[in-house]
Amino acid sequence: MKIGDVVREASMDVLPGFQKPPAGYGNVPFYWWVGDGLTQERIGWQMDQLEACGGITGLQINYAHGYWDGGGFCGLSMPSDPPLFSEAWWTLVSWTMQEAKRRGWSLSLSGYTLGPGQGWVFDKVVQETPGMQGAVLRAERIESPTQGDVWTLPQTLLSVTAVSANGELANLTPLCRDGSLRWEGGDSATTLVVVSVEHPRFSMNPMHPESGRRYADAFFGQFERRFPGEAGKGLNFFFSDELDFKVRGWLWSDDFAAEFLKRKGYDVRPELALLFVDGNARAPKIRLDYADVMVQLSEERFFKPVFDWHETRGMIYGCDHGGRGRDVTEFGDYFRTQRWNQGPGCDQAYGECNLIKNKVASSIAHLYLRPRVWLEGFHSTGWGFSSDRLTAMTFRNFAQGQNLLSLHGLYYTTHGGFWEWAPPCNHFRMPYWKHSKVFFDMLQRISYLLAQGHHRCDVAVLYPVASVEGQLNNKDSVTAAFGLGEALYARQIDFDFMDFE
Repeated sequence: MKIGDVVREASMDVLPGFQKPPAGYGNVPFYWWVGDGLTQERIGWQMDQLEACGGITGLQINYAHGYWDGGGFCGLSMPSDPPLFSEAWWTLVSWTMQEAKRRGWSLSLSGYTLGPGQGWVFDKVVQETPGMQGAVLRAERIESPTQGDVWTLPQTLLSVTAVSANGELANLTPLCRDGSLRWEGGDSATTLVVVSVEHPRFSMNPMHPESGRRYADAFFGQFERRFPGEAGKGLNFFFSDELDFKVRGWLWSDDFAAEFLKRKGYDVRPELALLFVDGNARAPKIRLDYADVMVQLSEERFFKPVFDWHETRGMIYGCDHGGRGRDVTEFGDYFRTQRWNQGPGCDQAYGECNLIKNKVASSIAHLYLRPRVWLEGFHSTGWGFSSDRLTAMTFRNFAQGQNLLSLHGLYYTTHGGFWEWAPPCNHFRMPYWKHSKVFFDMLQRISYLLAQGHHRCDVAVLYPVASVEGQLNNKDSVTAAFGLGEALYARQIDFDFMDFE
């Protein structure tokens, strides 16, 4: 069973499941395995404390990062004893999974701090696969060149274009010789645009034909090989946190031009300059077409293969990524790429309940019939985070579409209060823990109820991607769309964001 299967038929009777929810609707806490040496005895004792209060569906092993100590993230993963992915670590995970199964729980590992540049699976895949490093277009502008000037061109050159004052293009790429270009003169208001490819450090290319398949096999597949037969059982979910390919903007791949020609019917290379300069009426079309192909390839080659890996095994893949939908062109198009999660989601920290983050995640689930909406709550609320605030914040965020709660704080250790990660620990270290069964029983009922059927709302608001891709109005449409959603909701009018598809 996935984490809470859903029933959408109109004839279903929701009352029995509300009275006694089936498995899969409880809390999935982030279990931080850092700070002290990991032992079976200590983990077992902590699981006993959790079981006594009930309401646990799964445990998600997490690793925090140090403070800017290298890597492509905030810092490298904090070390643990035994070390992550060592044989002793796998042995401990195996034991913990069996203990979790005995209690009716599942176990998994978060991708937090394990992304590109952190020295783990992403980097291994990039190193072992030709062309897998991220690639992004860069443009150099040369204003009002002088006749006779000669420029040395980048080794990764794609095009050189002369753009006149009225926006007309002249393709100079065929005139390049031996890595250089001599300007023979023209309109004094001409701008030369030199477009080349850059490969950022610590990056991965989601448009590589093998990116998703190789990553899924290397990261998730290692668990399946270690624990055969557990997919969809003791191992029934994974969670992607803060995914960042370390490339942003106009991405490139070795076969992008050929794929663009096949999908759009024209060669984009002579018009690449229009991704970077204005003044030509064709520029918005070039940008929209380029973005569409870029997102299609990222979907087909990375996001959908990862989704399919989980789907075919009866597992759920959840996420909390970067801009959480407020950055509409993250991954090219946040809405289109993040629909390839069984549990699209976001975090809500510092006591917030951000409507836009919740509505983007829940709208993806509503439109594409994803079973759950994954809430990471509520980190950095501090040790004074009381039971009434926990209840109120859960209600507020669930009213905006969430239906799966991962409480951020479950510490393996506090090191006598010295070590803490975005506090508090929401579990057995709280003075009200022994009374929390009432809350977790409620959580399972409300999570079950809100996951069933179809969402019905009054208004659909178009998710504002195209105008940003086309660079048409300096993100005014984003401000307008998000402001409209907030205004509607403040007047008790429910809505979903809707993508163009």
